[in-house]
Amino acid sequence: MARLPGIKEVRAAYNSKHADSMIRDQDRFYRMVARYVREHLDSERSGKARCLDVGCGGGYVLRELQRLGSGGVRELHGIDVSDVALREARQQAPAARLILAQGERLPYPDATFDVVVCLGNLEHFIDPPAGARELARVCRQDGRVWILLPNSFYSGDIWRAICTGYGPNHHQILDRFATINEWRDLLEENGLQVEKVMPYNRFKWWKRLLPRNLAYHFLYLARRDRECELRVENSE
Repeated sequence: MARLPGIKEVRAAYNSKHADSMIRDQDRFYRMVARYVREHLDSERSGKARCLDVGCGGGYVLRELQRLGSGGVRELHGIDVSDVALREARQQAPAARLILAQGERLPYPDATFDVVVCLGNLEHFIDPPAGARELARVCRQDGRVWILLPNSFYSGDIWRAICTGYGPNHHQILDRFATINEWRDLLEENGLQVEKVMPYNRFKWWKRLLPRNLAYHFLYLARRDRECELRVENSE
């Protein structure tokens, strides 16, 4: 088994990558996620909610949530392991409260946030199950967690394997891939209850013709699992 890198190695790797070119998706994607967040905030919480972006990168989804103003969230928070990424995030989302921190050790009390997002980051954590547990821990019982994760059976990567004999690779210090239900199992084994899964194919319309299990990524909507909390309480 290969040795896992330490947090200092991970930070150095991402600082280097972001210094060359920020790792990011299309603006359209971040607008889509911000819209989903707004739609799932009930009328009582809308405009009052607290949101945390775990692995916020350059702050692009925080920027889109900030633009929602009173129709979205009251407090925006972001954490990232990269100093370089946070410098960009401060420019993109000046209203957000940003902290240099590790996703497996979130510096917040239990049940702090109404909305937690983690977009294309959990698969790069040193310890993804611990990261999933932290996402669940900091989310309110009636809150929601949005998590984007990559598919090991993406149609493009299947073709790459046929042509080259190599599987998926996102060229990061830690890369992990899994199927739609393997990711679901990881989340649900670590304190999250998945309510919905949406395929994400970077807005390529023709990908809709393929089975959703061959999507590029999956966007999971989850909530804190009350049954998991009860099991922990009963074991103490």
